[in-house]
Amino acid sequence: MKYMHIKLWAILIAAALLCGCAANGNGHRSLQRMIARGQYEQAEQILLLQSVQYPDDAAVHRLLGIAQYHLENYSSARRGLSHALELDPRDAVALFYAGMLAERTAKIDVAIFHYESFLSLKKTGDLARRTRRRLMELKLESAKRFSREALADEKNISAGTLSDSTIGVVYFSGRFLSDALRPLTAGLAELLAVDLAKVGALRVVERIRLNQLLAELRLSQSAAFDTSTAPRLGKLLGAAHILGGAIAELPGEKLRIDPNLVNTKTGEVSLPEEAVGDLDEIIQMEKQVALTAIDKLGIKLTKAERDSIAALPTESFLAFLMFSRGLEWFDKAEYQKAAREFNRAVEADPGFTEADEWAHLIEALIHAPSYGDIMNFEEYAIGDPFIRGRSGEIELALAGSSDRLGFMPGMGRGHDEPYEGPYGHRSITATIIIQGQFDDEP
Repeated sequence: MKYMHIKLWAILIAAALLCGCAANGNGHRSLQRMIARGQYEQAEQILLLQSVQYPDDAAVHRLLGIAQYHLENYSSARRGLSHALELDPRDAVALFYAGMLAERTAKIDVAIFHYESFLSLKKTGDLARRTRRRLMELKLESAKRFSREALADEKNISAGTLSDSTIGVVYFSGRFLSDALRPLTAGLAELLAVDLAKVGALRVVERIRLNQLLAELRLSQSAAFDTSTAPRLGKLLGAAHILGGAIAELPGEKLRIDPNLVNTKTGEVSLPEEAVGDLDEIIQMEKQVALTAIDKLGIKLTKAERDSIAALPTESFLAFLMFSRGLEWFDKAEYQKAAREFNRAVEADPGFTEADEWAHLIEALIHAPSYGDIMNFEEYAIGDPFIRGRSGEIELALAGSSDRLGFMPGMGRGHDEPYEGPYGHRSITATIIIQGQFDDEP
């Protein structure tokens, strides 16, 4: 009887690309298929053995953590996922499951960290959009809880315990700006916060937390920097410093930025050097303010930090103005209007990364559903092809047809060995060609 060879290289290459880990003999793909089928206990037993046999294999520990997550063995799942991320910090699926696990165990700030790390790797697609929406909801929940707890415990908060490395950035006063330029106060504060966050020795209070506390205090952004309110604001935020000031419009299409830095422990106000320039030099002026504020704080920058701060996010004044308008509309929860401005900013300067990130966030807030409970979000997420693994889908789809065709795809059988199918006949001669797009997006 004539034996014929079926070429399966295309299947093996596609499976390896879509699986996210190399086919190294550990059975990653077959174990992933078991998890996709809900065979969590069987997968866990095999993976426990493999985690001992292959202690440096990130995929084994990730799959073990996933199986244990579904078995609701959360302490063990945390160990598995943590080990996977120690071995491979860029394992996006492990990061995502670590985020869901943190939610399941009511560690919201940890969940936020993992979802942010996940989105730094996977920026586009439906899963990224829905994760952004989820992330914003968690941040708002965390900010509300933080504000309520801080206000309830305000009498017990000692200014002496405030961290010297923590700083909040509020909107600069724009009362000396025309209506057309007043949105610049929002953009300036945002870029200053972004640049200060590049300094390893500083921790910047996140915008959503600052805004939520101001809402609880019923203060506007402009009132937040009043010397009588800034110390209290810093105390409630846990920030030893608040950066604010004013922007004034000068004759000849010029601007002046007057920054003030409040030490919320002592109430002392220091005056970093003012910045003056043309309208289209506002980004350079922002850099000057950031560097002088850092100098006032007594922080010595590394070359990498200084270079990062000096990099211009955009050279387009028009793009920056529209970006600033978008921030104003966002603060008013006018998301459609905010989206329009952020998209215009990106159109004016496609390389304006901050505007592009905000545009993606607003798109998620407008179009992605709100899941409420983690179980609803989980139900969607574990069915997403990226989280489930495209190779798992391919192997599940081929499982039925493979027997009828008379071969076993990707299961370790030598390619030169004939395989007798379930119907008692040898496989027919064939070449299988897989065509299509093998991206990780649906």
